[in-house]
Amino acid sequence: MLQKLILLLLFTCSLQAQKNSVSVNYSLHIGFDEGFSKNDVLKDYYALAQKGAKAVKFKLEANKSVSYFTMEDLIKNEEVDFAVSFSEASTSYFIDIEQDKKTRYESGYFGEYMMEYQEITNWELENETKQIGSYLCYKATSEQIVVNPKTTFKHPIVAWYCPSIPFNVGPKGYSGLPGLILELQVRNITWGATKIELSKENKIIEKPKKGKLITEEEFKKIIASPPMLGN
Repeated sequence: MLQKLILLLLFTCSLQAQKNSVSVNYSLHIGFDEGFSKNDVLKDYYALAQKGAKAVKFKLEANKSVSYFTMEDLIKNEEVDFAVSFSEASTSYFIDIEQDKKTRYESGYFGEYMMEYQEITNWELENETKQIGSYLCYKATSEQIVVNPKTTFKHPIVAWYCPSIPFNVGPKGYSGLPGLILELQVRNITWGATKIELSKENKIIEKPKKGKLITEEEFKKIIASPPMLGN
């Protein structure tokens, strides 16, 4: 058993030495949601969002030090606009892995802002695997806790990560698993890897400098009282 463990560690170290950066394309899928589907006001908009999600794409760039996840440029229409809105697709995430710092970038009709935040996902590693393309992935679960003035919601999070791709990051700023997240589902929304490019080169990933730096509390006040059109 000890000999097998040593061989596994040596193999993992060899893989890590060969892979210094990664580029991943992700697709978006908006699944069925009973709450939205039964809402007389939102159900039609939600149906449009489900159609528009097919056109929304994302890119994750990562090296051993940092990662950046963002939506790719796309041609917008009504369906795409609703897909972006329901999935918060316009939000980008930069993680400084070495400094353990995270930055979120928000953009919309309310303006462009960036916020530094600390968020740790408490993952539960499950004894379940599945094949995604040519990669063997393992399941991890957690919860997204959303608090509003009336109640607290707990939405399930399911991640499928690949230990053979030694980058502990993934879509939407999620991190902390022993391998790259190839598929992530938060509530009814799924981000799935469609293309993975590994490189021996240590690709330089610059931290974006876009938007005004504000706090989370300041941003909550801004979206609670958005600017009037024409101002």
